[in-house]
Amino acid sequence: MSPARSSRPAAAVPRPDPVLRTVSRAAFALIMLFALLLLWRGHNAPGGGFIAGLMMVGALTLHRMATGESAMRVGPLALVPIGAALSFLTGLVPYLLGRPFLKTDFGYITTALTGEFEWASAMLFDIGVFLVVIGAGMAITTALIDVRPTQLAPEDAAPGPQEDR
Repeated sequence: MSPARSSRPAAAVPRPDPVLRTVSRAAFALIMLFALLLLWRGHNAPGGGFIAGLMMVGALTLHRMATGESAMRVGPLALVPIGAALSFLTGLVPYLLGRPFLKTDFGYITTALTGEFEWASAMLFDIGVFLVVIGAGMAITTALIDVRPTQLAPEDAAPGPQEDR
């Protein structure tokens, strides 16, 4: 067998790299926090649901590659209709109240714990986009990660005992 060929069968699942697993623990948490920050600040500053969703897909994909298991507790495609409905309803409610579709409202809430902070209905739209991007992105990523070759091309097959001689 040539040195470039693996001795494990083609259908065997590779063990996650211990260095990747260790580094991914910290990176996973930091990427998720940054994604949530982008989501939170997105209606007033650069960011928003789309880029936050892409960051979260990156974090979840890193976790999946490092541990070999999914961090998601629901199927990714279940998030797509929930997010789409939330975004649509965010635009529909103002329309039903006689205002333009997707008209945003905002205000300020003061609490003893956080002080004064701004709320905006655009945040609900961003959360909907966030869920759609996570659902679609993780469905695509999962489909690509879970591909198992069922049939090798003859030139990719490991050489048999007669071919080694």
